[in-house]
Amino acid sequence: MTEETAFEPSRHGAMPRDLLLVRHGRSEGNVATDAAKGGASSLVEDPGFRERSTMHYRLVAEGRSQATAAGSWIRRWLESEGVGQFDRLYCSPYVRTMETAGLLDLPGAAWRRESLLRERDFGVWEGLGRATIREQFPHAARYKERNRYLYRPTGGESLGDVELRVREVLASLAREMAGQRVLCVTHEDVIWAFRYRLEKVRISEYLAEHSEGAEIPNGSVVHFTRVSADGHVADRFQRVRPVVPGRDEDPAWRQSVRPTDSNVDLLAEVDEHPPLCGDG
Repeated sequence: MTEETAFEPSRHGAMPRDLLLVRHGRSEGNVATDAAKGGASSLVEDPGFRERSTMHYRLVAEGRSQATAAGSWIRRWLESEGVGQFDRLYCSPYVRTMETAGLLDLPGAAWRRESLLRERDFGVWEGLGRATIREQFPHAARYKERNRYLYRPTGGESLGDVELRVREVLASLAREMAGQRVLCVTHEDVIWAFRYRLEKVRISEYLAEHSEGAEIPNGSVVHFTRVSADGHVADRFQRVRPVVPGRDEDPAWRQSVRPTDSNVDLLAEVDEHPPLCGDG
């Protein structure tokens, strides 16, 4: 059991002491999407599957196991902190996140459904496999490849749009949950958006990570804390760690440092893009 440490008010808005973000377990939509990526599009094109709203996808057996494993890890963390339960629990209103939340089996659970934590809206691309998107929307698909962070499918959201939703969530937490423990069950792109806001991840870094296949695994936990390595509770989140419950060891904490650039840094990146109009 650890001794509770007093927190300091933040001049930036008092954030929770700990913020845990859980991605839902593997869902029917994940199975269909992965199959389509491998060239098997029968499920995403099945009429019964297409008629179901993506917000109603259930977890598959693997996803239920992932949620159970995440719950076990989180309960052990609560016990190590010497507290009985979270101060606030949120989940996206989508079926797969609600199912994940329930299977975490957290003590004293009183879940709040928060629509701002919903899945990214893919508009007219909703539920379509990549091959179908390239066939039906060839120009839009090529445009997305130029900058997947900024692209917004017709009727949908860009990742920048999701980031604006997350900013509203963080503003509420700063007003209501200073120095407390909060957990949110949500979706992969929403968790990426939390990283952008809290770690100030650059768009270029995001694009580089995703070109190498970066992902936030189903059933994993991204844990932000204001507690530094020496036990001091700072006015901002100090450390972050991605946890995949079930692995042999938890990863080490990583210092959360908001990057800054010198004039030289900015101009060096500018020079990576040769001018199109010469010196005219």
